[in-house]
Amino acid sequence: MYPPCTTSPVLVARARADQVATLYAHVHLTSLSMGLGALILCAAMWGQVSPGAMIAWCGLIAANQAWRTALARAFARERPGAEAAPRWGRYWAAGSTLAGALWGLAGVVMFPPPPALQALLIVCLFGVALGGLYLTAVYKPSFYGFVLPALLPLIVRVALVGDPVHLFLAGVMAVVSGFLLGFGHRLNDVLTRSLIIRYENIDLIGELKERTRSAVEARSAAEAANRAKSQLLAAASHDLRQPLHALGLYVAALSARARSAEWRPLIVNVETAANVLERQFAQLIDLSRLDAGVLTPDRGSVALLGLFERIASEFAPQAAARGLAFRIVPTSLCVDSDAGLLERIVGNLAANAIRYTAEGGVVVGARRNGDRVAIEVIDTGIGIAADHRDRIFEEFYQIGDPSAAPSAARGMGLGLAIVRRFADLLDHAIELASVPGRGSRFRVLVPRARGLRPRLPSRPLPSSRAASPPAPLPRSELVDHVVAVVDDDPATVDAMTTLFETWGATVVGAQTLDALMTGIGDIARYPDLVVADLRLADGDSGIRAVKRLRDELGYAVPAIIVSGDTGTRADREARAAGLLLLGKPVVASTLQAAAVATIRRYAPEAAARI
Repeated sequence: MYPPCTTSPVLVARARADQVATLYAHVHLTSLSMGLGALILCAAMWGQVSPGAMIAWCGLIAANQAWRTALARAFARERPGAEAAPRWGRYWAAGSTLAGALWGLAGVVMFPPPPALQALLIVCLFGVALGGLYLTAVYKPSFYGFVLPALLPLIVRVALVGDPVHLFLAGVMAVVSGFLLGFGHRLNDVLTRSLIIRYENIDLIGELKERTRSAVEARSAAEAANRAKSQLLAAASHDLRQPLHALGLYVAALSARARSAEWRPLIVNVETAANVLERQFAQLIDLSRLDAGVLTPDRGSVALLGLFERIASEFAPQAAARGLAFRIVPTSLCVDSDAGLLERIVGNLAANAIRYTAEGGVVVGARRNGDRVAIEVIDTGIGIAADHRDRIFEEFYQIGDPSAAPSAARGMGLGLAIVRRFADLLDHAIELASVPGRGSRFRVLVPRARGLRPRLPSRPLPSSRAASPPAPLPRSELVDHVVAVVDDDPATVDAMTTLFETWGATVVGAQTLDALMTGIGDIARYPDLVVADLRLADGDSGIRAVKRLRDELGYAVPAIIVSGDTGTRADREARAAGLLLLGKPVVASTLQAAAVATIRRYAPEAAARI
């Protein structure tokens, strides 16, 4: 949650007025969304509901949108001020509530007997609700007025079928709806705070001009505004990563537990949507931090071997899922850079290569280039034509080849823009060589670091095979192991517990270390692994919690740290403590692989303790 603050009611009223104006400005998008959604739903349910009922329902949708369009024209003519904004907001919220009720009615009246069509109806209504998040989250009454009437009747209708599968599905839909509402609520808070800060800064500039303050006072005010923006970005990043992190874990647990083949397409769609939301959110936060100028590189010697291994652990499973090979080339080279930012650069390049490669694979490696090191990401994808090569590093620019990846997987066109801006921040050059239809090679030129070379591992580095994607880690890897989870967010604790129990582990979860110790005592078994959030309640730290737990138990219990922090400080703290750090939102396959690897690493010590 955001820290409490005292804000002028006048600024709040101005922010609300801007939000209401945004609703009316997007009336054409609302009408297009409602119209397309109605046509798709009627086409899908044709033959299941009488044509007369469908025509009547579409007529009500059209009448409601016509009324809202007329209302938008009246709003444009009147141009109401901040004092009249609440009244116009109520008008719009009434239209949103009526639209949501009509969609909720469709979920009940058009509910078909065949399971496949039921799944299609559920996907359609949740798709409309997600569209409502984009169009109405700017104003809470309109958002709640649309989403709740649209989804609650459908959830009740699914539950009324009565069999275990539909009851389980209704429960999952309720959980996803809860996360959707929570995300919309927090997004509205972020937007409102941003508008308030904007008006505070505008007022501050006006006062500075009127009172002709000195240069020292102006500089102090600007620094205060920058600190407020940095605090806002940090709060938004942490608070919004938490529900996304828990949502991803819940979806992974659902995917592992679901047995019925008829629900797999629906689960895959939900999982894909959650992954896309996580990736796009991370890119938006990166872009916001770059725009705010709050990133300060922490340069030092970076061993590329460890960086490549972390890249492989994250992206090899994604490549294998698409039938692609993903290989890293072992290296002893070290470079002078910021470890966290350089990993984001190479990771974005790897993600982009996988996204636009249909056959073959991706290779990540490095070679000497004079006094510099060329880090290379090579793919066998669609390639980039010469007229696109300068523009691909622009924000929101995409080549737009629909054959390369589904539209949902292509992202927003921010990955390479962030690569360029991170590289400029670090003064690293980016080079591109590409042949359309054959693939691309991106090179990041980084100064070579002087010093000791890291020792190469004795075993092969992780890679994926295109012909035979690796199967998930066997369930027996975590069966009968005890996993202790400590996180101050109860949803994250519950999601972690659900997921690890799905993998066969016994889980002790708590929000504080004292409660965790009590839970460990209750089961009378030492944990085989601890998963701790970096930032705990009351200023505590997951790293300190792991240290205290080790002192209490008398042995170095294996541990993993997870964090929603987006800076390099978290990575430095974890590395200094000798602990593995996973960034939120954590991909379930990455968490599973990290858990097994960490337990294996400490296996000799655990055997000695026994």
